Amino acid sequence: MVRRRGRSSRHSAWVLVALLVLVYWLAGDRLREGLGLPGSGAAPGKGAALRVATWNLRNFPDPAQDQARLRDRLNGLDADLLALQEIHDPAALQALLPGWTIALSEHGGRGHQRLGVAIDPQALELIEPAREYPELSMRGHVRPGFSVYLRAHNGGPDFHVLVVHLKAMSEGYSLRTQQWSLLAGLAGDLLRSDPDLIVLGDFNATGPAGGTPQAELSALEAILGPIGLRRLAASEPCSSYWDGARRDAWQEPSLLDLVWVAGLHEGLDADAQVRPLHHCARHHCQTFRSTSAYPEPDFADLSDHCPVVLDLAQGRDDDP
Repeated sequence: MVRRRGRSSRHSAWVLVALLVLVYWLAGDRLREGLGLPGSGAAPGKGAALRVATWNLRNFPDPAQDQARLRDRLNGLDADLLALQEIHDPAALQALLPGWTIALSEHGGRGHQRLGVAIDPQALELIEPAREYPELSMRGHVRPGFSVYLRAHNGGPDFHVLVVHLKAMSEGYSLRTQQWSLLAGLAGDLLRSDPDLIVLGDFNATGPAGGTPQAELSALEAILGPIGLRRLAASEPCSSYWDGARRDAWQEPSLLDLVWVAGLHEGLDADAQVRPLHHCARHHCQTFRSTSAYPEPDFADLSDHCPVVLDLAQGRDDDP
């Protein structure tokens, strides 16, 4: 009888372990996400760094978005500056970020997709009024550019931020190439004012028709590199997902959201990287399946794009 009870106890223990493993795998992402553990896609701690993020919020506020979840995700980024794209309702954005300073473009192209920044006033201050660049909208057809000049509290650095959302799709490649030259001119003007600059946003670098995204990135680097901008590598090789050619609920990765920097030698080293978060990090830029019955929550409820973050070391600004 004692021997039977021992076997029964061991059997029950194995059943319990199996059930716990099953529960973990069924709800693991949600659990890890809530705890902020690796694999959740949540932002890591930033310590004393100054955090800059860019995020295309997919026609905010889209009726399909979970606004409570979006508020939590925005707060979870622990960012000091948010560069945002596809904003339709500034008041709704302010409601999600109470106490933040929000500056958005007046125009947003034919789709009325405004772009701009949200600034945590406890970390940063505006040195000059924000500027909108209608020339980048190609006579109002697409989105303009938008810049702010900022100073971090407690000694700097001072730097310009230029936010973009370029023409989408491979069919838009020809127009994007025209935008690149205009963008290089705008960035050059800002660099003459202050050699510290971040250019970031949705570059829609999908590649030309019949070409590859890498070919487009190389062509873009040939335009922006000579004026002193370098594109920061990413910890994961994507920043968004799309339906893919098969349109069968399998989502495929794409690298659309880029960060370029010039100067900022006090805050960045030569190996500095940006970090895509949420579903890009959680799935390590591998394809995943998202359906109405079993949605990938960040992709389905928030945006096809993932936020991309850059951490700058704070310190005294040596540049004028």
